[in-house]
Amino acid sequence: MGARSRSGCLSCRRRKKKCDEKKPICTACLRNNLGCVWPDPNTQDGQFASRLHGLSTRSAVESDAWAVASVGVRPKVPTTTIPPSLSHVVLPGSVSPVSETWTLLDHYLKDTANHLACLQDGRNPFLHTILPAALDDELLMNSILALSGTHLMQRTPHLSREIQTLTWSSYRRALKQLRVALSMAFGERSERRNDEAIWNILLVVLIFYLLEATRGNDPKAMQGHLDGAHHLMGYLTGSEPGHSQTNIILLTTELYVYNASLASLTTNYTPTRLPFSLTINQNTFTGSNFGAMCGCAYELFTYVPKVSELLWEFASNQFASLEERYTTQYHYLKAQIEGWRPQSEEKDMVLCAELYRQSLLLLLDFHFSGHRSQSLDVSFRNLEMILSCLSPRSPMSTTVTWPLFAFGMMAHHDRFRGLIRSYLQSLVSIFGMGVMSTALAQLEQFWQIKHDQDDIGMFFMNQNNLPLIC
Repeated sequence: MGARSRSGCLSCRRRKKKCDEKKPICTACLRNNLGCVWPDPNTQDGQFASRLHGLSTRSAVESDAWAVASVGVRPKVPTTTIPPSLSHVVLPGSVSPVSETWTLLDHYLKDTANHLACLQDGRNPFLHTILPAALDDELLMNSILALSGTHLMQRTPHLSREIQTLTWSSYRRALKQLRVALSMAFGERSERRNDEAIWNILLVVLIFYLLEATRGNDPKAMQGHLDGAHHLMGYLTGSEPGHSQTNIILLTTELYVYNASLASLTTNYTPTRLPFSLTINQNTFTGSNFGAMCGCAYELFTYVPKVSELLWEFASNQFASLEERYTTQYHYLKAQIEGWRPQSEEKDMVLCAELYRQSLLLLLDFHFSGHRSQSLDVSFRNLEMILSCLSPRSPMSTTVTWPLFAFGMMAHHDRFRGLIRSYLQSLVSIFGMGVMSTALAQLEQFWQIKHDQDDIGMFFMNQNNLPLIC
């Protein structure tokens, strides 16, 4: 038997097997269908070795949750560089890991994380940013276990009672811990402002929002989490981030902009403006994390609340004297959106950004040019072209539910309704997110009734209790 590998992949180290150090996938991992995970070169080997001790006696196949080890889940075994500290996962609520907990963590690493983000594996901050932070944060760990379990229940309808119980107990613990964290950060006994703790709280709140979106059936809970996120982001605006928190702040900022922007068009409240510091150009934000949710379209997302606010005011104002002002704003916003250019050469990323741009132009033109405008026909032809090029299996497609929903609300022809229906059905099958099923169900219900332009306009004031779509 070969000596234990000291410079090989984490899977071989964990199993005390010799590694031939072939990259990206070593021979042993390829032979055993294990995820070939390599240590972060910036982390000392001694730190890894000390954290590895204590888990080495467990079955690699059963407990190697940080190594993606599934046959048949994906056609290719992914290769991810995850910090070695993941080998020492301190699981909440128990001294040693129980099988159900490892099942949830394993599902998060193999499935949930990559189905949440446009960026995959080594570029995915849901893996290389959130998980290392969760090792030292029981609140964050409970939140991702609950998120993973919720996603697993969507994917596996007849899931064991033990997994379902653990999922909701993790969610309840996380909610209780969140209340404690908020009390410590903002309560009367809080001695000084702790922005680092508040950024972590905001991240957890946004994970709760994703959890409810994954369930897809509780818009009130989604709205509650979003309200909390608005307050926290307003408090943090202008704060000076610590160097150690850069990646957390980048991910949290993008998560907030993505979800707050899209919710502004399907909410019970007047659209919430993004803080000015979050509406600046994407080039201002640098780092490998950025683009996980918005792709190359961050700036486009910041236009969504502006479009929403204009449509809200236009639909709710009966004064003809203000029509000229709204028309001026319409032309200004349309020019800004038409003039936007993607800062990327990745085909699917550019296609997804173009889909968002076309949906925003469609919303503006529908309200200000009339539902029989030629520009609407152009938008639907562009939709057809984009969807023919953007596979629903592309990681980017995890974010296209909202623009498809917007197009679906305006689709009068069976041809385009069929196109949108088919694409959403594929998304539901591939990604397993409840919000995708909810969007499709709402559109099917909406298509059953003949609507005029005013009826559709009421959607933007949420008078028909449509759920939040993201």
